[in-house]
Amino acid sequence: MWKATTLDLGSGRTLHAVQQGAGGDVLLLHGAMTTHHDWLAGPAGALSEESRVTAIDRPGHGLSRRPRFVGTPRDQAGQAAAGLDRLGVGPAIVVGHSFGALVALALAERFPERVTQLVLIAPLVFPEPRLLEHALIAPRSMPVIGPLLSHFGRRSGLDRASIEWIQAVMFSPAPVPAEWKQSFPFDQVLDPDVLVHEGEDAASMLPLSPAGTIDLRRIEAPVHVLTGTEDRVVEHERQGKALARLLPKGRLTEIEGAGHMLHHSHPEPVLSAVREAQLLLTG
Repeated sequence: MWKATTLDLGSGRTLHAVQQGAGGDVLLLHGAMTTHHDWLAGPAGALSEESRVTAIDRPGHGLSRRPRFVGTPRDQAGQAAAGLDRLGVGPAIVVGHSFGALVALALAERFPERVTQLVLIAPLVFPEPRLLEHALIAPRSMPVIGPLLSHFGRRSGLDRASIEWIQAVMFSPAPVPAEWKQSFPFDQVLDPDVLVHEGEDAASMLPLSPAGTIDLRRIEAPVHVLTGTEDRVVEHERQGKALARLLPKGRLTEIEGAGHMLHHSHPEPVLSAVREAQLLLTG
């Protein structure tokens, strides 16, 4: 049974986490336009059979609150670390999907003692031009105008229609799983305040943005990068493959035919990567 906790960290910050299992710690960080739900509907249950699994709502998403203008990947890593201290979690194998991979790297950069190994799935880690995010989502980060755009998108139904299309692209070439969609927390993800924070996340990936830049030379932990060759959200050649080459202890696994949500369509390679990381820790 998953145990849910929402911690008040002060200064308008909270951290929502769910935990299950026993053993070494595994921390799960979700990507954009979702919450910890993505892991519970995916491989989290299987992982918790062998480890103590903690899945969090990244700061600014789901039930984890963050103030405006302090939500860079490093800020999110710091807020997560404060909550994990309270939960007694770590050091951990950290598994990050998409934008969550960037926060995972920031956690390893800022708090190397907290991270034993990283498993990064379809990572989005290098700032680049991204038409959808930068045209539709990043403007939500602007003062005054951004919140107005988010409230308009909610009232007009535009955001609900957009996220349904985005989900189809995320799962492509596989279909969106019916159970995943049925339990999806649309109200949380489409909350206007959350979409403002999504805008800040998207803006951090604008070209030349210092907010989205991590010093990879400081990543001491081994990193296993998993990418799908049919990913329509993140171009795996210039993101995941490039990341694995640049990391001091990087390793790459390409999954033929997999899309962006490969932890759903191809869970076994993800489970295997985490198990391998556990074996390395235990010798």
